[in-house]
Amino acid sequence: MLFSVIDRRSVEKTNESELIVYFKNGSYLQLIGADNPDRLRGAGPMGIVLDEYDFMKKEVWDTLEPIIRQNNGWAWFVGTPKGKGKLYDLYNRGQDPRFAHEWKSYLLRASESGIITPQQLEESKLTMSIALFNQEWECDFIEGQGSVFRNVRQAAGAIPKPPQKGHLYVMGVDLAKVQDYTVMAIYDRADNHQVYQDRFQTLEWPFQKKRITEMARLYNNALTILDATGVGDPIADDLLRENVAVEPFKFTNESKKEAVEKLSIWIEQKKMAFINMEETLLEFDNYSYDITSSGRIIYNAREGYHDDIVMAHALAVWGLTPIIKEDRPEETPLIREELRRRISNTYGGSYDDSDLIAV
Repeated sequence: MLFSVIDRRSVEKTNESELIVYFKNGSYLQLIGADNPDRLRGAGPMGIVLDEYDFMKKEVWDTLEPIIRQNNGWAWFVGTPKGKGKLYDLYNRGQDPRFAHEWKSYLLRASESGIITPQQLEESKLTMSIALFNQEWECDFIEGQGSVFRNVRQAAGAIPKPPQKGHLYVMGVDLAKVQDYTVMAIYDRADNHQVYQDRFQTLEWPFQKKRITEMARLYNNALTILDATGVGDPIADDLLRENVAVEPFKFTNESKKEAVEKLSIWIEQKKMAFINMEETLLEFDNYSYDITSSGRIIYNAREGYHDDIVMAHALAVWGLTPIIKEDRPEETPLIREELRRRISNTYGGSYDDSDLIAV
């Protein structure tokens, strides 16, 4: 394909194993995969074309931008939109007069390009949804396409609060030790609003257990729904021995699907609110799904992103019940009864209100 647009007489030599073409004027053209951003260091290009940029890791441009600016070079970001992701942000930057001195963006819709015939486009409409057709052929940035959570920013209206006397709390805990983060997300069951969040990594398990225990006790012996998958199982046992009201939650593809979908529905229907934090919004925006050849839906963060905050919120919301404002006087007894049942199932005994919380 290269020599359909480049005159062979300008080529000095080629190296097919390295995917390099050397030109007689001393320049060269090379194709490099972007899976490992560190591999892009040191090349010193004058120009780059990032193909299907929406599917690349964020670190790719983070690595290349200083090199391009140092060389006074140029960069093209091309690809098909996938929701309102990185390409969407760059397209808007290219349309903003404030950045006109160095950024410009263009859309080339299939219906306007003349490359695909109208008959072919009509046939494609018969095999895919209108939304997907508009994205793949007409370059539309479709809200939520490929994403799990919608109306995220409308749900980010909660504010941090200290524990309130007489309130019941639920804490979701997603565990990690080295590469990922341990996240604690605490919600007030009086209004299903988040009141606290903590995120940390590279802490030894004893320190993590101590921090979880302290926060659970601070928030009125909060019901703690903890990721008990793998290493989380013995940690759940240790926390139970410390009289933390733990409800272990083991992630399987099915249980994860149920928890994530409940969180997604509650956000969309405004049944809860979380604290507006940049790292939280980033994770929600970049949480996606894949459909396998067998039709199974698999939820995960996009490549290069974490999902620890999302999963902590999913665990917390798993322990919440809808707020029925018309029945508010009866709400607290109902919540207490459910909490008493959960703790009883966990500890194997019977408990009254004095065991749940000091009122």
